[in-house]
Amino acid sequence: MRHPLAALGAVLLAGVLTLFAPLGARAATGTFSYFTDRGVTAHELANPVDGRCYPVGYAHGVTGNETDRDAYLYDTPDCRGAAAYFPKGFYRLEMFQSVVFMR
Repeated sequence: MRHPLAALGAVLLAGVLTLFAPLGARAATGTFSYFTDRGVTAHELANPVDGRCYPVGYAHGVTGNETDRDAYLYDTPDCRGAAAYFPKGFYRLEMFQSVVFMR
């Protein structure tokens, strides 16, 4: 009697884990561009992953979000604190240290 209960428990646990497991990381399509070194050095993030924090150093200058996701810009290098909303398809002057993309 002990073995059938153990098997049933294993099946239930597998079902619960499958139900609550994340669907996997999804990436944005497109490029996020920004400048460092007082607007001299250009950088790009191609197809960034949703929810991942991207530390960018000290970015300042023209920033462009040509991805299909909205971005959130942070004044800290670890995506903590208040975030500035940066919609997809926008370009503007920005100062930030890290960025996260969300669907």
